[in-house]
Amino acid sequence: MLWKLLRSAFQRRAQAQPLIDRGLALRQQGRLRDAEQLLREAAAQFPRDALVATNLAVVLLEQDQATQGVELLQRALEFDPHCAPAHYNLANVMRASGWREEAVQHYEAAVEAGAGAAFAPAREQLMHSLLETCDWDRAAVQADALRAMTTSQPAAKWMRCVSPLTAVYLGLEPGLRKQVAVYHASEYARGVEKVARNASTDGTTRLRIAYLSRDFRDHPVGHVLAHVFALHDRARFEIYAYSYGPDDGSAFRTAIAKSVDHFIDAHAMTDAELAAAIAQAGIHVLVDLAGHTTGNRLGVLARRPAPVQAHYLGYPSTTGAEYIDYFITDPVATPAELAGEFTEKLACVAQCFMVTDGTDATVDVDAPAAADEFPAGAIVYSNFNNASRITRDDFHAWMEVLRGVPASVLWLQGAGAQAMGNLRNEAQHCGIDPARVIFAQRVTSKRQHLARLGRADLVLDTIGWHNGHSSTSDALWAGVPVLTVPARHFAGRVAATLVTAAGLPELVQRDRGEYIHAAIRLGGDRAQLAALKVRLAQRTAPFFDTRMRVRDLEVAYSGMWNDYRSGKPNNPR
Repeated sequence: MLWKLLRSAFQRRAQAQPLIDRGLALRQQGRLRDAEQLLREAAAQFPRDALVATNLAVVLLEQDQATQGVELLQRALEFDPHCAPAHYNLANVMRASGWREEAVQHYEAAVEAGAGAAFAPAREQLMHSLLETCDWDRAAVQADALRAMTTSQPAAKWMRCVSPLTAVYLGLEPGLRKQVAVYHASEYARGVEKVARNASTDGTTRLRIAYLSRDFRDHPVGHVLAHVFALHDRARFEIYAYSYGPDDGSAFRTAIAKSVDHFIDAHAMTDAELAAAIAQAGIHVLVDLAGHTTGNRLGVLARRPAPVQAHYLGYPSTTGAEYIDYFITDPVATPAELAGEFTEKLACVAQCFMVTDGTDATVDVDAPAAADEFPAGAIVYSNFNNASRITRDDFHAWMEVLRGVPASVLWLQGAGAQAMGNLRNEAQHCGIDPARVIFAQRVTSKRQHLARLGRADLVLDTIGWHNGHSSTSDALWAGVPVLTVPARHFAGRVAATLVTAAGLPELVQRDRGEYIHAAIRLGGDRAQLAALKVRLAQRTAPFFDTRMRVRDLEVAYSGMWNDYRSGKPNNPR
Protein backbone atom coordinates (compact mmCIF):
# COMPACT_ATOMS: atom_id res chain seq x y z
CA MET A 1 0.00 0.00 0.00
CA LEU A 2 2.81 2.43 0.89
CA TRP A 3 4.54 1.70 -2.41
CA LYS A 4 1.36 2.43 -4.35
CA LEU A 5 0.96 5.76 -2.53
CA LEU A 6 4.58 6.70 -3.23
CA ARG A 7 4.30 5.70 -6.89
CA SER A 8 1.13 7.77 -7.23
CA ALA A 9 2.88 10.76 -5.65
CA PHE A 10 5.86 10.41 -8.01
CA GLN A 11 3.51 10.24 -11.00
CA ARG A 12 1.70 13.40 -9.91
CA ARG A 13 5.04 15.17 -9.44
CA ALA A 14 6.20 14.07 -12.91
CA GLN A 15 2.98 15.41 -14.42
CA ALA A 16 3.03 18.71 -12.51
CA GLN A 17 6.71 19.52 -12.96
CA PRO A 18 6.56 20.49 -16.66
CA LEU A 19 3.79 23.00 -15.85
CA ILE A 20 5.85 24.41 -12.99
CA ASP A 21 8.89 24.71 -15.26
CA ARG A 22 6.88 26.54 -17.92
CA GLY A 23 5.49 28.89 -15.26
CA LEU A 24 8.99 29.61 -14.01
CA ALA A 25 10.18 30.34 -17.54
CA LEU A 26 7.34 32.82 -18.07
CA ARG A 27 8.08 34.46 -14.72
CA GLN A 28 11.77 34.82 -15.58
CA GLN A 29 10.73 36.56 -18.79
CA GLY A 30 8.68 39.00 -16.73
CA ARG A 31 5.40 37.61 -18.11
CA LEU A 32 3.74 37.42 -14.72
CA ARG A 33 0.15 37.41 -15.94
CA ASP A 34 0.83 34.52 -18.33
CA ALA A 35 2.67 32.67 -15.56
CA GLU A 36 -0.27 33.20 -13.22
CA GLN A 37 -2.76 31.84 -15.75
CA LEU A 38 -0.65 28.74 -16.41
CA LEU A 39 -0.05 28.05 -12.71
CA ARG A 40 -3.75 28.49 -11.91
CA GLU A 41 -4.46 25.82 -14.50
CA ALA A 42 -1.83 23.62 -12.87
CA ALA A 43 -3.38 24.23 -9.44
CA ALA A 44 -6.75 23.14 -10.78
CA GLN A 45 -5.21 19.90 -12.06
CA PHE A 46 -3.07 19.31 -8.96
CA PRO A 47 -4.96 20.98 -6.11
CA ARG A 48 -2.77 19.53 -3.35
CA ASP A 49 0.64 20.01 -4.94
CA ALA A 50 2.82 22.16 -2.65
CA LEU A 51 5.23 23.30 -5.37
CA VAL A 52 2.42 24.35 -7.70
CA ALA A 53 0.83 26.33 -4.88
CA THR A 54 4.17 27.89 -3.93
CA ASN A 55 5.02 29.02 -7.45
CA LEU A 56 1.56 30.46 -7.98
CA ALA A 57 1.93 32.28 -4.65
CA VAL A 58 5.23 33.83 -5.71
CA VAL A 59 3.74 35.10 -8.98
CA LEU A 60 0.82 36.63 -7.06
CA LEU A 61 3.16 38.25 -4.54
CA GLU A 62 5.15 39.79 -7.37
CA GLN A 63 1.91 41.32 -8.62
CA ASP A 64 1.19 42.84 -5.19
CA GLN A 65 -1.53 40.31 -4.36
CA ALA A 66 -0.14 39.68 -0.89
CA THR A 67 -3.21 38.23 0.81
CA GLN A 68 -3.78 35.50 -1.80
CA GLY A 69 -0.07 34.80 -1.99
CA VAL A 70 0.33 34.26 1.76
CA GLU A 71 -2.76 32.06 1.89
CA LEU A 72 -1.34 29.86 -0.86
CA LEU A 73 2.02 29.55 0.89
CA GLN A 74 0.31 28.52 4.11
CA ARG A 75 -1.76 26.01 2.16
CA ALA A 76 1.38 24.63 0.52
CA LEU A 77 2.84 23.94 3.96
CA GLU A 78 -0.36 22.14 4.92
CA PHE A 79 0.15 19.92 1.86
CA ASP A 80 3.85 19.44 2.62
CA PRO A 81 5.27 20.77 5.94
CA HIS A 82 8.81 20.25 4.60
CA CYS A 83 8.43 22.24 1.37
CA ALA A 84 11.57 24.38 1.41
CA PRO A 85 10.43 26.91 -1.25
CA ALA A 86 7.17 27.54 0.64
CA HIS A 87 9.05 28.13 3.90
CA TYR A 88 11.51 30.40 2.12
CA ASN A 89 8.93 32.58 0.40
CA LEU A 90 6.76 32.82 3.50
CA ALA A 91 9.89 33.92 5.39
CA ASN A 92 10.43 36.67 2.80
CA VAL A 93 6.90 37.96 3.38
CA MET A 94 7.27 37.82 7.15
CA ARG A 95 10.58 39.66 6.98
CA ALA A 96 9.19 42.40 4.73
CA SER A 97 6.29 42.81 7.16
CA GLY A 98 8.60 43.21 10.16
CA TRP A 99 7.89 39.77 11.64
CA ARG A 100 11.57 38.93 11.96
CA GLU A 101 11.33 36.14 14.53
CA GLU A 102 8.79 34.28 12.40
CA ALA A 103 10.92 34.93 9.31
CA VAL A 104 13.96 33.38 10.97
CA GLN A 105 11.93 30.29 11.89
CA HIS A 106 10.79 29.78 8.30
CA TYR A 107 14.28 30.40 6.88
CA GLU A 108 15.64 27.82 9.31
CA ALA A 109 12.95 25.37 8.22
CA ALA A 110 13.85 26.03 4.58
CA VAL A 111 17.54 25.39 5.26
CA GLU A 112 16.74 22.16 7.09
CA ALA A 113 14.20 20.96 4.52
CA GLY A 114 16.49 21.88 1.66
CA ALA A 115 19.45 20.00 3.15
CA GLY A 116 21.53 23.14 3.56
CA ALA A 117 22.78 24.30 0.17
CA ALA A 118 20.21 22.42 -1.89
CA PHE A 119 17.81 25.36 -1.66
CA ALA A 120 20.30 28.08 -2.47
CA PRO A 121 18.90 31.37 -1.11
CA ALA A 122 17.65 30.17 2.29
CA ARG A 123 20.90 30.15 4.27
CA GLU A 124 21.97 33.50 2.90
CA GLN A 125 18.69 35.17 3.81
CA LEU A 126 18.69 33.48 7.21
CA MET A 127 22.07 35.07 7.87
CA HIS A 128 20.86 38.53 6.83
CA SER A 129 17.71 38.19 8.95
CA LEU A 130 19.84 37.37 11.97
CA LEU A 131 22.06 40.37 11.21
CA GLU A 132 18.94 42.56 11.16
CA THR A 133 18.29 41.52 14.77
CA CYS A 134 21.99 41.86 15.72
CA ASP A 135 22.05 38.16 16.60
CA TRP A 136 25.72 38.04 15.72
CA ASP A 137 26.56 34.59 17.08
CA ARG A 138 23.86 32.80 15.09
CA ALA A 139 24.58 34.91 12.01
CA ALA A 140 28.25 33.93 12.24
CA VAL A 141 27.31 30.25 12.10
CA GLN A 142 25.51 30.81 8.79
CA ALA A 143 28.30 33.04 7.48
CA ASP A 144 30.88 30.36 8.26
CA ALA A 145 28.74 27.77 6.45
CA LEU A 146 28.54 30.02 3.38
CA ARG A 147 32.28 30.64 3.42
CA ALA A 148 32.89 26.89 3.69
CA MET A 149 30.84 26.35 0.54
CA THR A 150 33.24 28.55 -1.42
CA THR A 151 36.06 26.07 -0.84
CA SER A 152 34.15 22.79 -0.75
CA GLN A 153 31.85 23.13 -3.78
CA PRO A 154 32.26 23.98 -7.47
CA ALA A 155 31.91 27.70 -8.21
CA ALA A 156 28.74 27.23 -10.29
CA LYS A 157 27.10 25.61 -7.28
CA TRP A 158 28.16 27.83 -4.38
CA MET A 159 27.68 31.07 -6.32
CA ARG A 160 23.95 30.32 -6.45
CA CYS A 161 23.98 30.53 -2.66
CA VAL A 162 25.90 33.81 -2.37
CA SER A 163 24.64 37.09 -3.79
CA PRO A 164 27.16 39.76 -4.85
CA LEU A 165 26.52 41.90 -1.77
CA THR A 166 26.75 38.88 0.52
CA ALA A 167 30.16 38.21 -1.00
CA VAL A 168 31.18 41.65 0.28
CA TYR A 169 29.82 40.91 3.76
CA LEU A 170 31.62 37.56 3.90
CA GLY A 171 34.90 39.31 3.18
CA LEU A 172 35.69 37.22 0.12
CA GLU A 173 38.77 38.39 -1.71
CA PRO A 174 38.15 40.96 -4.48
CA GLY A 175 38.62 38.52 -7.35
CA LEU A 176 35.98 36.17 -5.95
CA ARG A 177 33.57 39.04 -5.25
CA LYS A 178 33.91 40.10 -8.86
CA GLN A 179 33.31 36.53 -10.09
CA VAL A 180 30.13 36.26 -8.01
CA ALA A 181 28.80 39.49 -9.53
CA VAL A 182 29.65 38.28 -13.05
CA TYR A 183 27.89 34.96 -12.39
CA HIS A 184 24.65 36.56 -11.22
CA ALA A 185 24.68 39.24 -13.93
CA SER A 186 25.11 36.59 -16.61
CA GLU A 187 22.07 34.71 -15.29
CA TYR A 188 19.88 37.68 -16.22
CA ALA A 189 21.26 37.58 -19.76
CA ARG A 190 20.74 33.85 -20.28
CA GLY A 191 18.73 33.26 -23.47
CA VAL A 192 18.05 36.97 -23.90
CA GLU A 193 18.06 38.65 -27.32
CA LYS A 194 19.02 42.27 -27.88
CA VAL A 195 16.29 44.64 -28.98
CA ALA A 196 16.32 46.71 -32.16
CA ARG A 197 17.00 50.32 -31.30
CA ASN A 198 15.61 53.53 -32.79
CA ALA A 199 18.79 55.35 -33.82
CA SER A 200 16.97 58.25 -35.49
CA THR A 201 17.46 60.34 -32.34
CA ASP A 202 21.26 60.08 -32.35
CA GLY A 203 21.66 63.39 -34.14
CA THR A 204 19.26 65.33 -31.94
CA THR A 205 20.45 68.37 -30.00
CA ARG A 206 19.44 67.08 -26.59
CA LEU A 207 20.81 63.89 -25.07
CA ARG A 208 18.07 61.55 -23.92
CA ILE A 209 18.95 60.32 -20.42
CA ALA A 210 16.74 57.63 -18.90
CA TYR A 211 16.75 56.59 -15.24
CA LEU A 212 15.49 53.08 -14.51
CA SER A 213 14.30 52.22 -10.99
CA ARG A 214 11.64 50.59 -8.82
CA ASP A 215 12.35 53.13 -6.08
CA PHE A 216 10.84 56.35 -7.35
CA ARG A 217 8.87 56.36 -4.10
CA ASP A 218 9.22 56.71 -0.30
CA HIS A 219 12.59 54.95 -0.30
CA PRO A 220 16.21 56.12 0.24
CA VAL A 221 16.75 56.34 -3.53
CA GLY A 222 13.55 58.36 -3.92
CA HIS A 223 14.55 60.57 -1.00
CA VAL A 224 17.92 61.35 -2.56
CA LEU A 225 16.59 62.08 -6.05
CA ALA A 226 13.16 63.61 -5.40
CA HIS A 227 14.26 67.16 -6.19
CA VAL A 228 17.37 66.43 -8.25
CA PHE A 229 16.00 65.62 -11.71
CA ALA A 230 14.49 69.10 -12.04
CA LEU A 231 18.02 70.55 -11.96
CA HIS A 232 19.09 68.92 -15.23
CA ASP A 233 19.86 71.43 -18.00
CA ARG A 234 16.82 71.04 -20.25
CA ALA A 235 18.54 72.84 -23.12
CA ARG A 236 20.99 69.94 -23.37
CA PHE A 237 19.20 66.96 -21.80
CA GLU A 238 15.79 65.34 -22.09
CA ILE A 239 15.05 63.31 -18.96
CA TYR A 240 13.06 60.07 -18.81
CA ALA A 241 12.16 58.11 -15.69
CA TYR A 242 11.07 54.49 -16.13
CA SER A 243 9.42 53.36 -12.90
CA TYR A 244 8.83 49.63 -12.50
CA GLY A 245 7.89 49.76 -8.81
CA PRO A 246 4.37 50.15 -7.42
CA ASP A 247 2.85 53.60 -7.08
CA ASP A 248 2.93 54.29 -3.34
CA GLY A 249 1.18 57.64 -3.71
CA SER A 250 3.98 59.38 -1.83
CA ALA A 251 5.13 62.96 -2.22
CA PHE A 252 8.49 61.60 -3.39
CA ARG A 253 6.95 59.81 -6.37
CA THR A 254 4.85 62.86 -7.21
CA ALA A 255 7.89 65.15 -7.07
CA ILE A 256 9.93 62.87 -9.33
CA ALA A 257 7.10 62.46 -11.84
CA LYS A 258 6.74 66.24 -12.09
CA SER A 259 10.47 66.92 -12.39
CA VAL A 260 11.21 64.83 -15.49
CA ASP A 261 10.18 65.31 -19.11
CA HIS A 262 8.71 61.82 -19.37
CA PHE A 263 7.58 59.62 -16.47
CA ILE A 264 6.70 56.11 -17.60
CA ASP A 265 4.93 53.71 -15.24
CA ALA A 266 6.46 50.41 -16.35
CA HIS A 267 5.24 48.35 -13.39
CA ALA A 268 3.17 46.00 -15.56
CA MET A 269 5.67 45.67 -18.42
CA THR A 270 7.72 42.54 -18.97
CA ASP A 271 11.48 42.88 -19.35
CA ALA A 272 11.12 42.49 -23.11
CA GLU A 273 8.33 45.08 -23.31
CA LEU A 274 10.22 47.58 -21.17
CA ALA A 275 13.43 47.12 -23.14
CA ALA A 276 11.51 47.62 -26.38
CA ALA A 277 9.92 50.81 -25.05
CA ILE A 278 13.30 52.24 -24.05
CA ALA A 279 14.81 51.27 -27.40
CA GLN A 280 11.93 52.82 -29.32
CA ALA A 281 12.28 56.07 -27.35
CA GLY A 282 15.80 56.43 -28.72
CA ILE A 283 17.42 56.74 -25.31
CA HIS A 284 21.11 57.61 -25.52
CA VAL A 285 22.25 56.87 -21.96
CA LEU A 286 20.31 54.44 -19.76
CA VAL A 287 21.10 54.81 -16.05
CA ASP A 288 20.28 51.83 -13.84
CA LEU A 289 19.58 52.68 -10.18
CA ALA A 290 19.20 49.15 -8.83
CA GLY A 291 22.09 46.82 -9.65
CA HIS A 292 21.68 43.56 -7.73
CA THR A 293 19.10 44.91 -5.28
CA THR A 294 15.73 43.24 -4.69
CA GLY A 295 13.34 43.38 -7.62
CA ASN A 296 15.92 44.69 -10.09
CA ARG A 297 15.34 44.61 -13.85
CA LEU A 298 18.80 43.68 -15.05
CA GLY A 299 17.00 41.57 -17.63
CA VAL A 300 16.02 44.85 -19.30
CA LEU A 301 19.61 46.07 -19.51
CA ALA A 302 20.74 42.65 -20.77
CA ARG A 303 18.64 43.34 -23.89
CA ARG A 304 20.77 46.42 -24.64
CA PRO A 305 17.99 48.97 -25.25
CA ALA A 306 20.47 51.88 -25.15
CA PRO A 307 23.93 52.25 -26.71
CA VAL A 308 25.38 53.49 -23.41
CA GLN A 309 24.34 51.89 -20.12
CA ALA A 310 25.59 52.91 -16.69
CA HIS A 311 24.97 52.09 -13.06
CA TYR A 312 24.50 54.84 -10.51
CA LEU A 313 23.72 55.16 -6.82
CA GLY A 314 21.54 52.14 -6.01
CA TYR A 315 24.06 49.32 -5.62
CA PRO A 316 27.42 49.64 -3.81
CA SER A 317 29.66 47.34 -5.85
CA THR A 318 30.35 46.18 -9.39
CA THR A 319 27.33 44.74 -11.16
CA GLY A 320 29.56 42.28 -13.01
CA ALA A 321 27.40 42.83 -16.09
CA GLU A 322 29.05 42.97 -19.50
CA TYR A 323 25.98 44.88 -20.66
CA ILE A 324 26.61 47.75 -18.20
CA ASP A 325 29.38 49.96 -19.49
CA TYR A 326 30.03 52.45 -16.70
CA PHE A 327 29.94 52.69 -12.92
CA ILE A 328 29.53 56.29 -11.77
CA THR A 329 31.74 57.11 -8.78
CA ASP A 330 34.44 59.52 -7.61
CA PRO A 331 38.13 59.29 -6.65
CA VAL A 332 37.46 59.00 -2.90
CA ALA A 333 34.78 56.32 -3.14
CA THR A 334 36.81 54.44 -5.73
CA PRO A 335 40.51 55.31 -5.85
CA ALA A 336 42.46 54.13 -8.89
CA GLU A 337 43.84 51.06 -7.11
CA LEU A 338 40.31 49.66 -6.70
CA ALA A 339 39.38 49.97 -10.39
CA GLY A 340 40.25 46.34 -11.03
CA GLU A 341 37.39 45.23 -8.78
CA PHE A 342 34.86 46.52 -11.32
CA THR A 343 33.83 45.04 -14.66
CA GLU A 344 32.50 48.47 -15.63
CA LYS A 345 34.63 51.40 -16.74
CA LEU A 346 34.73 53.92 -13.90
CA ALA A 347 33.14 57.27 -14.70
CA CYS A 348 34.60 59.49 -11.98
CA VAL A 349 32.91 62.82 -11.32
CA ALA A 350 34.93 65.72 -9.99
CA GLN A 351 33.81 66.06 -6.36
CA CYS A 352 31.20 63.64 -5.02
CA PHE A 353 29.30 61.03 -7.04
CA MET A 354 26.25 61.05 -4.76
CA VAL A 355 24.00 63.94 -5.74
CA THR A 356 21.70 64.83 -2.87
CA ASP A 357 19.19 67.54 -2.19
CA GLY A 358 18.48 69.27 1.10
CA THR A 359 14.96 70.49 0.38
CA ASP A 360 13.49 68.48 3.26
CA ALA A 361 16.22 69.78 5.57
CA THR A 362 15.63 73.44 4.70
CA VAL A 363 11.92 73.41 5.53
CA ASP A 364 11.19 74.67 9.04
CA VAL A 365 9.62 71.69 10.78
CA ASP A 366 9.21 71.30 14.52
CA ALA A 367 10.72 68.19 16.08
CA PRO A 368 7.97 65.64 16.73
CA ALA A 369 6.07 65.91 19.98
CA ALA A 370 7.15 62.39 21.01
CA ALA A 371 10.84 63.33 20.67
CA ASP A 372 13.38 61.09 22.35
CA GLU A 373 14.56 62.27 25.75
CA PHE A 374 18.24 62.50 26.61
CA PRO A 375 19.84 63.17 30.01
CA ALA A 376 20.43 66.85 30.60
CA GLY A 377 23.78 67.95 29.21
CA ALA A 378 24.58 64.60 27.62
CA ILE A 379 26.73 64.30 24.52
CA VAL A 380 24.54 62.53 21.96
CA TYR A 381 26.38 60.12 19.69
CA SER A 382 24.18 58.80 16.95
CA ASN A 383 23.87 56.22 14.19
CA PHE A 384 20.73 55.81 12.08
CA ASN A 385 21.97 53.01 9.81
CA ASN A 386 19.95 49.82 9.52
CA ALA A 387 20.74 47.35 12.29
CA SER A 388 22.08 44.85 9.74
CA ARG A 389 25.07 47.13 9.14
CA ILE A 390 26.07 47.20 12.81
CA THR A 391 28.79 44.65 13.48
CA ARG A 392 29.86 43.45 16.89
CA ASP A 393 33.17 45.28 16.41
CA ASP A 394 31.28 48.50 15.61
CA PHE A 395 29.13 48.21 18.71
CA HIS A 396 32.07 47.41 20.96
CA ALA A 397 33.85 50.48 19.61
CA TRP A 398 30.80 52.59 20.45
CA MET A 399 30.72 51.14 23.97
CA GLU A 400 34.38 52.07 24.38
CA VAL A 401 33.49 55.62 23.35
CA LEU A 402 30.65 55.75 25.90
CA ARG A 403 33.06 54.48 28.53
CA GLY A 404 35.51 57.24 27.62
CA VAL A 405 32.82 59.95 27.74
CA PRO A 406 30.72 59.16 30.83
CA ALA A 407 28.20 61.96 30.20
CA SER A 408 27.12 60.57 26.83
CA VAL A 409 24.46 58.40 25.20
CA LEU A 410 24.19 56.46 21.94
CA TRP A 411 21.10 57.24 19.83
CA LEU A 412 20.20 54.53 17.32
CA GLN A 413 17.50 54.06 14.72
CA GLY A 414 14.46 52.35 16.17
CA ALA A 415 14.59 48.62 15.51
CA GLY A 416 12.50 45.56 16.29
CA ALA A 417 12.23 44.24 19.83
CA GLN A 418 14.78 41.51 19.16
CA ALA A 419 17.45 43.86 17.82
CA MET A 420 16.92 46.36 20.64
CA GLY A 421 17.04 43.60 23.24
CA ASN A 422 20.21 42.10 21.76
CA LEU A 423 21.97 45.47 21.63
CA ARG A 424 21.01 46.37 25.19
CA ASN A 425 22.23 42.97 26.38
CA GLU A 426 25.52 43.53 24.54
CA ALA A 427 25.89 46.93 26.20
CA GLN A 428 25.39 45.28 29.57
CA HIS A 429 27.99 42.68 28.64
CA CYS A 430 30.43 45.53 27.83
CA GLY A 431 29.84 47.09 31.24
CA ILE A 432 27.72 49.97 29.93
CA ASP A 433 24.32 50.82 31.38
CA PRO A 434 21.80 49.72 28.70
CA ALA A 435 19.78 52.86 29.46
CA ARG A 436 22.54 54.82 27.70
CA VAL A 437 21.55 53.16 24.43
CA ILE A 438 18.46 55.04 23.25
CA PHE A 439 16.34 53.95 20.29
CA ALA A 440 14.62 56.63 18.24
CA GLN A 441 10.87 56.94 18.26
CA ARG A 442 9.06 56.55 14.95
CA VAL A 443 8.29 59.75 13.04
CA THR A 444 5.88 60.12 10.16
CA SER A 445 7.90 62.08 7.63
CA LYS A 446 11.39 62.58 6.27
CA ARG A 447 11.21 66.25 7.21
CA GLN A 448 10.49 65.39 10.84
CA HIS A 449 13.36 62.92 10.80
CA LEU A 450 15.81 65.53 9.52
CA ALA A 451 14.49 68.06 12.03
CA ARG A 452 15.18 65.75 14.96
CA LEU A 453 18.59 64.62 13.67
CA GLY A 454 20.04 67.99 14.59
CA ARG A 455 19.80 67.02 18.25
CA ALA A 456 22.76 64.66 17.78
CA ASP A 457 26.26 65.97 18.44
CA LEU A 458 28.24 63.47 16.36
CA VAL A 459 27.38 60.51 14.14
CA LEU A 460 29.53 57.43 14.67
CA ASP A 461 29.48 55.67 11.33
CA THR A 462 29.38 51.91 10.93
CA ILE A 463 32.90 51.08 9.79
CA GLY A 464 32.66 47.37 9.12
CA TRP A 465 31.38 45.92 5.87
CA HIS A 466 28.91 48.69 4.94
CA ASN A 467 28.89 52.27 6.15
CA GLY A 468 26.21 54.93 6.00
CA HIS A 469 25.23 56.20 2.55
CA SER A 470 21.88 58.01 2.51
CA SER A 471 21.95 58.13 6.32
CA THR A 472 25.29 59.98 6.17
CA SER A 473 23.83 62.40 3.64
CA ASP A 474 20.84 62.99 5.93
CA ALA A 475 23.08 63.75 8.90
CA LEU A 476 25.21 66.23 6.94
CA TRP A 477 22.15 68.08 5.62
CA ALA A 478 20.83 68.17 9.20
CA GLY A 479 24.09 69.80 10.26
CA VAL A 480 25.55 66.86 12.21
CA PRO A 481 29.23 65.91 11.67
CA VAL A 482 29.99 62.26 10.84
CA LEU A 483 33.06 60.32 11.97
CA THR A 484 34.04 57.47 9.63
CA VAL A 485 36.79 55.12 8.45
CA PRO A 486 36.99 54.12 4.76
CA ALA A 487 37.21 50.40 3.97
CA ARG A 488 38.95 48.74 1.04
CA HIS A 489 35.72 48.39 -0.96
CA PHE A 490 33.10 50.78 -2.31
CA ALA A 491 30.28 49.91 0.15
CA GLY A 492 32.57 50.94 2.99
CA ARG A 493 33.87 54.17 1.41
CA VAL A 494 30.78 56.19 0.52
CA ALA A 495 30.61 57.98 3.88
CA ALA A 496 34.22 59.07 3.44
CA THR A 497 33.47 60.74 0.11
CA LEU A 498 30.37 62.48 1.52
CA VAL A 499 32.18 63.75 4.62
CA THR A 500 35.12 64.95 2.54
CA ALA A 501 32.84 66.76 0.09
CA ALA A 502 31.03 68.34 3.04
CA GLY A 503 34.28 70.04 4.02
CA LEU A 504 35.17 67.86 7.02
CA PRO A 505 38.02 65.63 5.74
CA GLU A 506 39.58 65.57 9.21
CA LEU A 507 36.69 63.35 10.35
CA VAL A 508 37.82 60.57 8.00
CA GLN A 509 40.02 58.38 10.21
CA ARG A 510 42.61 55.80 9.17
CA ASP A 511 41.57 52.93 11.42
CA ARG A 512 39.32 51.85 14.27
CA GLY A 513 41.78 52.98 16.94
CA GLU A 514 41.94 56.52 15.56
CA TYR A 515 38.16 56.51 15.20
CA ILE A 516 37.62 55.65 18.87
CA HIS A 517 40.21 58.18 20.01
CA ALA A 518 38.69 60.95 17.85
CA ALA A 519 35.16 60.18 19.09
CA ILE A 520 36.27 60.41 22.72
CA ARG A 521 38.30 63.55 22.09
CA LEU A 522 35.41 65.31 20.34
CA GLY A 523 32.99 64.14 23.03
CA GLY A 524 35.10 66.03 25.55
CA ASP A 525 35.33 69.18 23.45
CA ARG A 526 31.92 70.78 23.06
CA ALA A 527 33.44 73.87 21.48
CA GLN A 528 34.99 71.80 18.69
CA LEU A 529 31.72 69.95 18.08
CA ALA A 530 29.91 73.29 17.91
CA ALA A 531 32.50 74.61 15.44
CA LEU A 532 31.99 71.58 13.19
CA LYS A 533 28.25 72.17 13.23
CA VAL A 534 28.75 75.82 12.32
CA ARG A 535 30.85 74.82 9.31
CA LEU A 536 28.13 72.45 8.13
CA ALA A 537 25.42 75.04 8.70
CA GLN A 538 27.17 77.43 6.31
CA ARG A 539 26.67 74.91 3.50
CA THR A 540 29.50 76.27 1.40
CA ALA A 541 31.26 72.95 0.72
CA PRO A 542 30.82 71.08 -2.60
CA PHE A 543 28.48 68.49 -1.04
CA PHE A 544 25.80 71.14 -0.60
CA ASP A 545 25.96 72.52 -4.15
CA THR A 546 23.35 70.20 -5.63
CA ARG A 547 23.15 72.07 -8.92
CA MET A 548 26.89 71.68 -9.47
CA ARG A 549 26.74 67.98 -8.58
CA VAL A 550 24.08 67.55 -11.28
CA ARG A 551 26.36 69.37 -13.72
CA ASP A 552 29.12 66.89 -12.85
CA LEU A 553 26.76 64.05 -13.73
CA GLU A 554 25.91 65.73 -17.00
CA VAL A 555 29.60 66.03 -17.86
CA ALA A 556 29.92 62.30 -17.24
CA TYR A 557 26.89 61.48 -19.44
CA SER A 558 28.18 63.70 -22.26
CA GLY A 559 31.60 62.07 -22.05
CA MET A 560 30.07 58.59 -22.26
CA TRP A 561 28.03 59.56 -25.30
CA ASN A 562 30.93 61.31 -27.04
CA ASP A 563 33.12 58.24 -26.57
CA TYR A 564 30.38 56.10 -28.08
CA ARG A 565 29.93 58.44 -31.04
CA SER A 566 33.66 58.56 -31.68
CA GLY A 567 33.83 54.78 -31.82
CA LYS A 568 35.70 54.26 -28.56
CA PRO A 569 34.69 51.04 -26.80
CA ASN A 570 32.40 51.78 -23.86
CA ASN A 571 34.17 49.31 -21.65
CA PRO A 572 37.55 48.07 -22.85
CA ARG A 573 38.02 45.69 -19.91
